[in-house]
Amino acid sequence: TPISVILMQCESLLDQDLTPELQHSIQIIQQKARSMHQMISQLLMLSRADAGRTKLEMEELDFSELCEMSAQEQSFIAQARNIEMKTDITPNIMFHGDMTLLIRLLVNLLSNAITYGKEGGWIELSLHQDEQSTILKVADNGIGIAQEHLPHIFNRFYQVDTSRTTSHSGLGLSMVKWICEVHQGT
Repeated sequence: TPISVILMQCESLLDQDLTPELQHSIQIIQQKARSMHQMISQLLMLSRADAGRTKLEMEELDFSELCEMSAQEQSFIAQARNIEMKTDITPNIMFHGDMTLLIRLLVNLLSNAITYGKEGGWIELSLHQDEQSTILKVADNGIGIAQEHLPHIFNRFYQVDTSRTTSHSGLGLSMVKWICEVHQGT
């Protein structure tokens, strides 16, 4: 794809001996191209979902283990911002679902919590089960979302405040919603 070519060219240029200013400019291009690539990937996935062309790979999986692995992976990113990643996960919760989509759901929720978290703050991923439901929760003490924005956060491209970030497209939470729905969740 054109974006892949841009990314490869950036990598190639960054391997050369460049002035710091030129290197910085190429890194910005590279970062923006990665953001575009991610946005296009999300749009394609949502478009396929809308058209009913998404093939789910449903299997019985240990959702507790998947949550632990996702939290551990994201904890390295959180540590870079001095954010503590906590978990409260009941072990051995089995779940019938698409592993790839569930990982995407977890990564989207946790990366949002990291992005909007506060330095020195915390994020907690919890997973429990009651008689009727499996309950997944991501909580944090970040900047939060004002009450008037809550009804809209799962809409495509919706961003509470575009000045808060330049690296998010406003598609992540709409994807989370869709993934929940295809797994009969809310």
